[in-house]
Amino acid sequence: MVALATGGAMVVTIAWMLAGGSASEGQITETDLFTVERGGFEISIPSSGDLASLDIVEIRNRLEGTSTIMWLIPEGSTVEEGELLLRLDDETVNNNIEKEEELLTLSKNQLENAISNLEIAEKRRDTNVSQAQLKIDLAKLDLEAWQHGDVVSRRKTLQLNLETAEKDYSRLRLNYQKSIELKEKNFISQNELDQDEISMIRAKATWEQAVLAEEVYENYTYKKDKQIKESNLSMAEEEYTRIVRREEANVSGNKSNVEAFEEGYANRQDRLAKYQEQKGFCEVPAPAPGLVVYGSSVEDWRDDKPLRVGTKVSRNELLFILPDNANMSAELSVNEALSGYVENGQRVTVVPDAIPDVMLEGKVLLVGVLAQDGGWRDPNRRDYTVTVELEGEEGLSLKPSMRCRGRIYIDQVEDVVYVPVHAVGREGMQPYVWLRSGDGYIQHPVSIGDSSELYVEIEEGLEEGDLVLLREPEAGTITQRIEDISPAA
Repeated sequence: MVALATGGAMVVTIAWMLAGGSASEGQITETDLFTVERGGFEISIPSSGDLASLDIVEIRNRLEGTSTIMWLIPEGSTVEEGELLLRLDDETVNNNIEKEEELLTLSKNQLENAISNLEIAEKRRDTNVSQAQLKIDLAKLDLEAWQHGDVVSRRKTLQLNLETAEKDYSRLRLNYQKSIELKEKNFISQNELDQDEISMIRAKATWEQAVLAEEVYENYTYKKDKQIKESNLSMAEEEYTRIVRREEANVSGNKSNVEAFEEGYANRQDRLAKYQEQKGFCEVPAPAPGLVVYGSSVEDWRDDKPLRVGTKVSRNELLFILPDNANMSAELSVNEALSGYVENGQRVTVVPDAIPDVMLEGKVLLVGVLAQDGGWRDPNRRDYTVTVELEGEEGLSLKPSMRCRGRIYIDQVEDVVYVPVHAVGREGMQPYVWLRSGDGYIQHPVSIGDSSELYVEIEEGLEEGDLVLLREPEAGTITQRIEDISPAA
């Protein structure tokens, strides 16, 4: 606050001159005197700026590509939420929608065919795999039937034949030996002996054939049949594996086709939904109530291309801004030397130039981070923008960019001795006042503190009730000057 107080003291001489300090000749009246008081006063920073809207809605073109404006609301219109602002040419979008609907139908048919093919492939797989499994089961049953049926039966038959032939041969051989003895005794004829020998030879041959049949079966036929049966089972199992792999590959391929067509169908749906959404962008409604301002009015590069019917606009191009006049703010410029005293929440009063008899109350909402220079007119000037939230602006027909004057109240001085700023002069670096003493005035040194545009705090040198002159006294009434005061005094 010291810097601001010093600045206030520097204003003293100017204020005194404006009050007629150089033309001090004349009679002193009661209005020229001020009785020193103890109390308080507010310290404020005067500023100026423009009105703005706290709620500004930007509306940009969301339609892809370039389109032509077919209808446009007049700039400056006040609109309600949902009211139509702009209509763009939708012929291209409609053509895209029609084309995409055809492609979507084609994609749907392809997907349905792929699903049908998948179902057919799955059923064929199940059938072929079942048949292959049946062959395995039959081969196993055939092997088991041969092992526990044919082999056992054949072995028993061969064994029975062998035993029968052996016994028959032994019987006939004994019978032949007896016949020989009987022939030697001439009990039988030679023919009968020959018949017995022939029967023995036949029985021997039958026995030898039975032995050979058993050997052939065990060493050859059994092994051959076993290999055939086991080979049939192995081939059925291998065929089953091949069929499963082939059918699974076929089903997997059809599943991949279904997934691909599903993705293609979903993409077509998304593209159609996108084009349908784009069609909705051809008409631009107001998202909130406000005042219609064309984007070409706020963007410098559009100065030579105003927004109108027939204008071509591109995607993301600024079409409108809708400031809400019911929620206004003031953008005030504060010199960088004083910006450090401004804080959020401080009280502010604002007077619009268009309505000079109205004073709006407000509070500091935001202090700018970066300073703005004065441009080519005053390149050395540096100002910070202070955003002020206003109250009570409803029904005043305020608009953004209206000029206004503001006063930011940065402090409140309480319980101090103070005098008007034009009561304080300066002798070199020493502040002073003209203090009433008897019938004259003395140039009395003082120490000053905080100050505003109207008052300055006197830290030392004055007391309540003292009378000070608000202008330069007549030469004949000056009883003492600062240079006449001794160091001891």
